Amino acid sequence: MTVTDFPNQPVPIIVYGKPGCQGCKMTVRHLDKQGTPHQYRDVTTDPAAHEIVQALGYKALPVVTAGDMHWSGYSPDRLNTLGRVHAFAPDLTSRDELAANYLGETA
Repeated sequence: MTVTDFPNQPVPIIVYGKPGCQGCKMTVRHLDKQGTPHQYRDVTTDPAAHEIVQALGYKALPVVTAGDMHWSGYSPDRLNTLGRVHAFAPDLTSRDELAANYLGETA
């Protein structure tokens, strides 16, 4: 398998938040303003989203994830950097499963 076997798709950006969270609103507004595609998941209505935030160890919202990168809180500098690199960063998450399968076969 080669790098060309995988399409260059941007890493999904997910903002985990809840209603009334000012930092969540500011984060989504920031991403919208700079044109960075993202998903918003409400941890009060989406049990899976709530579990992800807990598994990452965060107690405060918003939580932003992009591939294996994540943080909590409104962070303009990180959001600006994310916006700049997002268009150039391929989504390699499918390789994790391939690597695990390969390692399982060779172990």
